[in-house]
Amino acid sequence: MAAGPTLYHVPRTISSPIYQTLLHLNLSQTIQVETLTFADLKTHAHLTRNPMGTSPAFTDEHEGIAIWESGAVLSYILQVYDTTYELHPNPQSCSKMELAKFLHLQQFIITTVYPFVASLYIHTLKPVEEQDTNYVQAAKEKFITLLAPTLMTFLHSEQDDGPFFFSKISAIDYLVAKPLNNAKDLGLLDSFPELRNLLDRIQSLPSFAVAYNIQNDDHVKAITVGSSVENNKAVEKKEDETRSSIPDSPTRSFILVPESDSFD
Repeated sequence: MAAGPTLYHVPRTISSPIYQTLLHLNLSQTIQVETLTFADLKTHAHLTRNPMGTSPAFTDEHEGIAIWESGAVLSYILQVYDTTYELHPNPQSCSKMELAKFLHLQQFIITTVYPFVASLYIHTLKPVEEQDTNYVQAAKEKFITLLAPTLMTFLHSEQDDGPFFFSKISAIDYLVAKPLNNAKDLGLLDSFPELRNLLDRIQSLPSFAVAYNIQNDDHVKAITVGSSVENNKAVEKKEDETRSSIPDSPTRSFILVPESDSFD
């Protein structure tokens, strides 16, 4: 276990928005980032710091810290290291309503939107004949009629690329890009151009390519042809390895999801 503050990260999982937050705050010299594979999650070394065997994990041996729930990791980093409040509200100057809204939206994304979209996305990676068409249809309808419209109510403005909380990008926008990316590949953002444009804005940032481990050429492909047949085949090859890293409960915030922009 590294002695100083360290984020243990598997690219293209829920740890990627946290890594992107670190990059935005220029914390690469302050917080070490250890990039792991799915196989690394089940090693003794990782299970010592995160007994769930999932991503992310955050440790600081000097402070006796070892945490792994994504919401806790993100909140800790923002409260301790975002001292100028670039990516989260200043509790000394914002209203109680603004603070409650930020915390509520963070939890809504992590515990409701992300696992819901993740479960649906993983299910659609199965061969068509093995998919539950009633579940897929009902889940897509729920996203379109409930989850996406609810997210829309939190937008700061109705500008085409309007962020969720501030008039500028915040940690919430980095966080929501993870489930929105899967929703886009499922064709669920066609009726929500504001969400699609916000996702495109986050994906266009250099920090997105770094946090999601996407090479330059792949970054372009990820934005333009994320749902290609060839790419889905590549994802299916990883499905067995990935499934072993997914907890039984589909509602936990540390579900690991292969993305259709996973170019190797």
